[in-house]
Parts: sequence; structure tokens; C-alpha cells
Amino acid sequence: MTITLKNSNYEVVLNSHGAEINSFRSVKDGTKYVFEGPESVWKFHAPVLFPHVGRIKDGFYTWQGKEYHLVNNGMSRDLEHKIIEQTETKAVFELTESAETADKFPWKFSLKTSYELRDDGLTFTTTVTNTDSSTMLFSIGSHTAFCCPRNTDPAGTTNADYQYEFEKKEPLTTVCLNADARLDVDEDGTAPVTKAYGEKEAGIIPIGSEGFGNGHFFTKITSDWVGLRNKKDGSIVKVNTKGYPYVMVWQGGKGADGADGNGFNCIEPWYGTADAENTDHSWENKSGLIELEPGKSFTADQSITIEK
Repeated sequence: MTITLKNSNYEVVLNSHGAEINSFRSVKDGTKYVFEGPESVWKFHAPVLFPHVGRIKDGFYTWQGKEYHLVNNGMSRDLEHKIIEQTETKAVFELTESAETADKFPWKFSLKTSYELRDDGLTFTTTVTNTDSSTMLFSIGSHTAFCCPRNTDPAGTTNADYQYEFEKKEPLTTVCLNADARLDVDEDGTAPVTKAYGEKEAGIIPIGSEGFGNGHFFTKITSDWVGLRNKKDGSIVKVNTKGYPYVMVWQGGKGADGADGNGFNCIEPWYGTADAENTDHSWENKSGLIELEPGKSFTADQSITIEK
């Protein structure tokens, strides 16, 4: 089921399947900000990642002697969420434990995804509440894909006319990933392994047709936002990253240079990491998990701000 939020500046279409943004457009000029498809290019748009982010090796993990099965980036994106609040400019979805989640995640939980339009963008938060009687371990993140170039850009605009920009223009630290987008390990078998990213201009990542492979993964971030800037007109779409320990950027879609209009670039703030290459599959040994006591809640804010 889809629902539409609208104010004087923006219109957002949300889908109860995955509690996902399907469309985010300017009311005034029709600019598309979030990738809308086609499904043959990528079947998602802005998936919510829970209770796992990134790649999970061999599709399973163990907890207290039992095996649980997850796909990459968790289960939330593939399940139906209930609409528990809706106005013209706001909607809240909720996912809780069910027969569908029993072999995927051992805890009782509530995952609420909230969207509210603002004059300058979209407030987008996810709140996990532990409704079980024992401490919950989980990861959470988002994976919003932004059109790049956009449908209203002048003819000839490509990905190369955009760049990723970290608010504080800080020298970047990357988390090393292997060819399968799992965490590299050091000579002692420890992960994550980090190194200087080595960008030419601190906090600026150029975009081109070569893409970012399985993603470039950053940590030790102090910037409150990471943005996708159009260098031609200076406009920027910002994603909140304040407090996040990790941010992934990734380029996808056919025609990464934008030639066919299906290119997109993702900004993905994460609380958590992919599995390490040498994982023993034990959930308690996984890096980056949040520990949440019974009755407590944790909120991640990945709000989107547009500056023209």
C-alpha cells in the first residue's frame, strides 16, 4: 500500500512494504530527488536496514545455539509495515515480531519509521524499542538512493557534475572491505581495519562513471551531514549523519555516467557494519551492534534536507 504526503514544496510517496520512500519530488518544478526505478535497475529506493546492515556471510548467524537467517541489509525492507499514524504531511509505520520474523531475529521488538515533510525537506527517523525481557543486539541504518543526475538537470549533465561532500571537510577514514563487501581483517584476524581514504580535497569525494564498486565505507566521522552536491548550480541534498559511527556511499543503476537517466548515488548512515570475512557467525561477536535494554528505545535520524 502506498500513501502520499504533500506540502507546498514537496510530495513524497511512501510504501508500507518496507516503510520505504518510493518517490520524493519537488511540487514546484517536478525535480525527482529519490530514485524511482525501474525495478530492472534496482528494486529498492530508500530501504530501512534492520536488524542488520551490509553483507551477512552465508546468510545466517547464530544466537544462543540457534541459527537465524537474514539477507543482506536485514529483513525490514522485505516485510509489510503497519501504518499507525497519517496526516497530510506525516506518516508513521511500525514493524513488530511475527511468524515471519521468528527465524530471522530472536527478540520481540517495535521498529517505528516516521516521515514528516518540512519546508526544506523530510524528517526521517527510525526508532527501535526492545519489547522483550532480555537485552537486544541489533544494527540499524538507511540506504537512500538519490537521482544523479536529476530529471530537471540541463542536457548533458552526468554523475561527474556531482560530488559527495562531508559537512566539516574532514580528512576521511575508510573501513577496509574485501571484494565481497565484507570487513577485511588484519594479520591477527581482527576487524574492522581502517586507513586514510586519501581524497585529494578533504571531505570531498568526486563522482564519475567508474562508480564505487561495492561501496566506500567511512568511520570516525564528525560531520553532521553528508551531501550530494551539483557542482554546476551549487544545489545540495543533505542526509543527517550526526552521531553515526559509519557512513557508506554507493553508486548504482545502469549507465552510471547518467546517460540513460537511471543513475543514482546512495548516502547510507549506519549504526553497524557488515560481517567480517572471518566471522564465526556468532551474533554476540559481531562488530558494531547496539545493546538495548528491555523497555528502552533507540532512535536513528537520517533526515533529508534540500538546499537549492
